[in-house]
Amino acid sequence: MNRTVGLLALVISLAPASGPARAQPTPLTITVETSTTARRKVRLAQEYLRRKDWADAVSLLRKILEDHSGHLVEVEPGRYLHTSSLVNRLLVDMPPAGLAVYRSQVDPLARRWFETGTAENDPAIVSRILEEAYASRFADDALWWLGQQAWQDNRPRTAARYWRQLVPRSRTPQDLNPDLNRRLGFPDSRHPEPQVRARLVLCHCLSGQLERARLEWEELKRRHPDARGTLAGKRGILVNLLADWLARPELWPRPVPDSDHATFGSTTQRNGPDTTSIDPGAPLWQTRIDNSLAATASQHTDRHPVLFNNLLFVADSFGIHAWNLETGRPAWSAGTTPQPLYPAGPPATPVRAAQPLSGPVSTSLSISAGRLYARIGSPVTAAAAREPRPLFHELVALDVASGQGRLVLKIEPGVISLDDARGGWAFDGPPLVIGDRLYVTTRRGHPQAEVGVACLDADSGTQLWHQRLAAVVTNTDHAHNVVTHNLLAASEGRLFYSGDTGVVARLDAASGSVAWISTLKPHAGTGPACSLPDDNSGLVLVTDGQQGLAALDIEQGHTAWSRQLPGGIEHLIAVRDGRAIVSGHSLFALDVHSGRIAWQRRTRQQHQFGHGRGLVAGGVVYWPTRELLHLIDFDSGQPVRQPVRLDVRGCQGGNLMLSQQKLVICGGGQITVLGPFAGLLPKPRFDNSTNPAR
Repeated sequence: MNRTVGLLALVISLAPASGPARAQPTPLTITVETSTTARRKVRLAQEYLRRKDWADAVSLLRKILEDHSGHLVEVEPGRYLHTSSLVNRLLVDMPPAGLAVYRSQVDPLARRWFETGTAENDPAIVSRILEEAYASRFADDALWWLGQQAWQDNRPRTAARYWRQLVPRSRTPQDLNPDLNRRLGFPDSRHPEPQVRARLVLCHCLSGQLERARLEWEELKRRHPDARGTLAGKRGILVNLLADWLARPELWPRPVPDSDHATFGSTTQRNGPDTTSIDPGAPLWQTRIDNSLAATASQHTDRHPVLFNNLLFVADSFGIHAWNLETGRPAWSAGTTPQPLYPAGPPATPVRAAQPLSGPVSTSLSISAGRLYARIGSPVTAAAAREPRPLFHELVALDVASGQGRLVLKIEPGVISLDDARGGWAFDGPPLVIGDRLYVTTRRGHPQAEVGVACLDADSGTQLWHQRLAAVVTNTDHAHNVVTHNLLAASEGRLFYSGDTGVVARLDAASGSVAWISTLKPHAGTGPACSLPDDNSGLVLVTDGQQGLAALDIEQGHTAWSRQLPGGIEHLIAVRDGRAIVSGHSLFALDVHSGRIAWQRRTRQQHQFGHGRGLVAGGVVYWPTRELLHLIDFDSGQPVRQPVRLDVRGCQGGNLMLSQQKLVICGGGQITVLGPFAGLLPKPRFDNSTNPAR
C-alpha cells in the first residue's frame, strides 16, 4: 500500500493563509490510499485480455480479487474504484470464450454459495456471489433470487436494483480500459428480458415512481411488443396487461419510506419532504431563540430545524431547544419561560474557543425511532496550534417519543479507536441512524487533515467500524480553529459522503467498504456540506466548488455532467420526477439526467438573493429570500401566487420545514410558524423573550 502523493508535495503546500477565512479553504492536496500493486496487476490482466489469453487473464483477475479485497485502484486522476468493481467489469466484458474459461473455474464454488444461501434463506451468502463471482453463471440466479426476496419484503426499489442488472446491456466495441463507465450488468442472463422489464415496471409502480414506470413500459413496448406472460393471474400480452395497471394509479399505494428517520431536508437522502403544500398566511406564533448556548453570534441561517410529531427542535452548539408546534410553548413545560431541552437544568457556561474560527458555525439534528440525535459542544473539529482552552464535544441521543427529552445515550469522540500515535478524531456533524446503527462523519488534524466515516451501535455507542477516506492538506492558518459540519446521506443500504474538502465517496452501510472515491473542487458555502443521491437516475448530486454542481454516477463515481450556475449553489433541496431543485443566490430547476436548466429564478440584487434552505411539497417549491417567500410551481417555474411578505409577519427568510399544515421559518435567531390562512393576526399567540448571548 502507498500514498498517491508524496510527502514532499505535502511539505511544500503548508504555507498558511493570512487573515480569517469566511468559507472553507481550498485544499491543496487530497491523498487517497490506493494499491499500486493491484493497479499493475490490472494493467497486466488487460494485456492478457487484449491477446485473448483467457487462461492467464482469468487467473490473474481472480488473484487480484483474492489478494486485494477492500483496496482502491486509481482509474483516472481524482477517481478511485474498489478492486472488485473494477475486476468484475473486466470479467463480464469478456467474450463467450473468456467467460467459458472463467466459469469452468468459478461455477462450482458459486453454486455451493447459491445452494447454501437459498437453503438457509440467507441473502448475505447469496450476495457473496455478486462480490466475488459476478461473472459466474450462478450470479444470474443470485440476482433473480435477491430481487424476489426484496420484493417479498416490500422493498421494490431494492428489487429493481437487482433485476435491472439482468437487462441486456447495450453492446459497444470491446473496451478493456479500466475506466468502464457503463453500468455493471450480467452479460448473458437466461431470464427473458420481457419478464424482467415487466417486473421493473411493477417495482416502479409500487415505489410510487409512476413516471419511471411509464418509461420502462415504453421501452418494453418498443423492444417486445408481442411478448406474453402472466400478471396478477391474467395471461396475455405483457404491455397490454401493464397498461391496464398504469392507467389506474389510484390502485398503487403511496410509497412507504425506508425508515422513520427525519433530519434537515426531511429524509436520509437529505431530500425535500413529501407532504401536502399549504398557502402560508398569518404567523401562528413567533419566538426568539436563546443565544446563550450558541458558539458565536448567531448568523441568519445557521440553524436547521427538525420536526417530530407535534414537536419542533432547533440546536445550538451547546444545547437543544424544543417547542410545541401547536402552541409555541416550550415542549413538556407548563410555564412560558424558555428553557433548553438539553442540557437539563441550569446549564454551565459554555467553553468557547479563544482563537478565531475558520468559518461560520452551522447546526442540524436528526431523529430516528423516537430519539433525537445531536452533536453537542464546541463546533471546532481541529484546534488551532495555540488554542489554550479545552474544546470538548459529544454525540447525544434524547428520548422524544416517550421520555420527554430524557438523555438515553452519550458518545464521546474517544470511542473512535486509534491505531497510530496521532491525535484523536472529532465528530464532524450529527449522525444518521438506520435501524440499530449510527453513522457519523469524522475528522482529525490541522492543517493536514484526515476525513472518514464511523459506524457505531445505536444503543451502546460502541464502534462497529471506522473507515478512513482521504488525507487533505488545506491552507487554513495554524492560528485558526477549524469549524466544519459535514453530513452523510443514505439510500438503499449505501452511504454517501460529500465533505467541505471536495472528497466524495460511496460506502456500504453494513461493512463500511468503499465502493469509490472521487475528488472535486471543495464546497465553498457556509452551510452543511452533503450530497443528494437519486436512485431513479442513478446519480448523486454534489456541489463542485463555489458555483458548480456535479452529478456523479452512483455505481462508479465518474462525473455524468457538471455545470456552473450563476450565484453559486448553497442548497441541494430536492429531486422529484427527474428534476433537481437547487438554490444559492438564485433558484434553479435542472433535468437531473443531463443538467439542463428546466427553469430558473435569476436574481441580481442582494436583497433578492436566496436566504435559507427552501423545500418542495405538493408540486410547489418554497424559496425564501430575505424579505419574501416565493411559491413556485414545480413543473413550470411560474409563481402560484404573489410572494408572501415576511417583513409584515415580523420575520426574515430562513431555513424552512413543513408539517401538519404549518410552515416553520428558522432564521435571524427567530422561529416563525405560519398557518394556512390569509390575512394577519394582530399579535402572535405566544412570544418568548430573548435571553442575551453570553
